[in-house]
Parts: sequence; C-alpha cells; structure tokens
Amino acid sequence: MIMIDEWINHPAIQSGLIPFVAAFISVALLNYLRLSGLAVIAGFCATVYFVADFNFESLSIVKKIILAGLIAATIAPLLDLISNYVRFTRHVIVLASGCVAIWVFWSVLKQKPLEEAAMYGVGLAAYSMILAAFIDWLASTPARAGPTGLSLGLATGALALLGASALLGQLGFAVGMACGAYTLYALTTGKSLSCGRTFTLPLTILCGLIAPAAMILAKLPWIGLPLLLVIPLVAYFPLPSGWSIRWQISIFSIVTLISATIPVYIVWWHSGGVLF
Repeated sequence: MIMIDEWINHPAIQSGLIPFVAAFISVALLNYLRLSGLAVIAGFCATVYFVADFNFESLSIVKKIILAGLIAATIAPLLDLISNYVRFTRHVIVLASGCVAIWVFWSVLKQKPLEEAAMYGVGLAAYSMILAAFIDWLASTPARAGPTGLSLGLATGALALLGASALLGQLGFAVGMACGAYTLYALTTGKSLSCGRTFTLPLTILCGLIAPAAMILAKLPWIGLPLLLVIPLVAYFPLPSGWSIRWQISIFSIVTLISATIPVYIVWWHSGGVLF
C-alpha cells in the first residue's frame, strides 16, 4: 500500500499518466455524444484532485484558474450550439478571455502602482485575448486543435517549472497530456473526433492563465508569453487536400512540438542555461 501511495504521489504520475488516462477514457466514452472535447477538462481535473483541491471558499489565483477552467468547460457545449453566430461568439470569447485574466490577477494588480498595474494588466489581458483568437479558429479542425493543445500545454508546464512553480507546472502538463490523449485516440482510430469549443475554450482559458500566473507568482520571464503564441500560429499552415486524418495529425504534432521547444529553450537560456 505504501508503494502504491508513493507511486500515485509522484509528480510525473499526477501530471502525466493520470490526466492522460482520464482524458483517453473520456474521449472513448463521450465521442458518441460529440463531447470528446471534454477530455481536456477531464484530464485537468484528475490532476487537480491530486495536487490541489476543489475548495473555492478562499479564491487564490490558482483556485481562480481552476474555477475559470471549470466554467469554460460548462458553457463551451452551449456555445457549440449557436454555430450561426460564429464570428460574434468568437469576439465574445476573445473579450471574455481578457476580462477573466484581469479578474484572476486582480488581487496582485491592485497592490501595484497605477502605471505598473496598467502595464501588467494590459499585457496579461492581451496575451489571453490573442491566444483565444488563435485557438478559437481551430475549433472546427480537430487534427490541428489536438496537437496544438498537446504542445501548448507541455510548453506551458515546462515554462512554469523553469519559473520555479511546481504546482503550475503540473497543471500545465496536465492540460498537455489530456490533449495528447485526445490526439492519440484520433491517431490510432483514424477518426476525426468532435472538437468545437468544448475542446478549445477550456484549453484557451487554462493555458491563457497558467503561464501568466507563473510570471506573476513565480520567476517566469515575460518573454515566455509571446513566444508561446508561436505554437498555435504554426498550426495554421496549409496542407495538401486529401490527406488522411492520421497524416494531418502526425504532421501538425511534429511542427507544433518543434515550435514548443522554442519558448522552452529561450527561457531556459534566459534563466542561465548554456546556449549551444
């Protein structure tokens, strides 16, 4: 029993294997209901259960991030039902992402001088809004969205660790591994899974908050945030028509994972690593 507890309490298991398994099971069970995108929040919540908790009586920044992810996962399936207003909904999501960022970090911003608070507030909101705009466009292309979530989550977790925040690192890795399970299921079955904002909205909110939290609460250099935006951007490059879903997923997984090494390597070097 002691060995099992030690195994379960290992950070790699809590932020790697557990969210992957939880998300993979969720995809298999929910795809028939066209809700396989909930794999993101399922994997994330599995990690939260072990490394944090769901007690929201005292809303710290981390608790606000968890709560925002849960709310995003709750309303996302409803947003998928209003496809006739795609452009308007996208504008609302982008604006709401910026507002959520200000709400999450308000307890820190209000303690800073006005000019510094405004600078940080604009920067944090801008990052969340740009990320939301990039990722929301991928809602209709699961072959691009899955690999993007995988790479963005892993890079976010790695940057949080480099910023000396183990908890935020685990939460970021959990998002990445959940998206990895979603991507692997699609790759092995050769099926184009349901995606929509059920997948992209929780991904947007969580990754749009975890990296800024590592900057505000820990030691992540600010340069890490704009560099993370490269990951969803490279998922836009065109592929020849007629490629199978497996080929599409494979190509986008490769290019987004390569792009994910850029922010990690630069931040590592910025923090004192050796540049080869």
